[in-house]
Amino acid sequence: MKRRTFVIEAGKAVPVVIGALYVIGCGDSSTAPSAYAEVSSTSTTVNGHNHTANISASDQQKPADTTYPSSSSLNHTHMVTLTPSQLSSLGLGGSVTVTTTVSTVTGNHSHDFTFTGKKG
Repeated sequence: MKRRTFVIEAGKAVPVVIGALYVIGCGDSSTAPSAYAEVSSTSTTVNGHNHTANISASDQQKPADTTYPSSSSLNHTHMVTLTPSQLSSLGLGGSVTVTTTVSTVTGNHSHDFTFTGKKG
């Protein structure tokens, strides 16, 4: 084989090698995005105030009821509990509505939170 022919044929292989390295690099799961994303919600307004709450991405795979504190408003918080089924639904991009615990600090009341999942 002549040197000129060899150089031309070798040059044709470069894009194939680069493409193969790219594909191999894309298979690295340590840099792949999570299938889950953090979810936040603002509650309904009751007695002139509302709260916020966050559900972490990693919690959307928990196999047990999980309770989250709401933000503080008028010197009190509420607790928001989600079941494993509700957490899984969020992980799949679904929506769930949950009622908080009752607070007697600013009158006997609770709030509703609607969380909508986001795929990461």
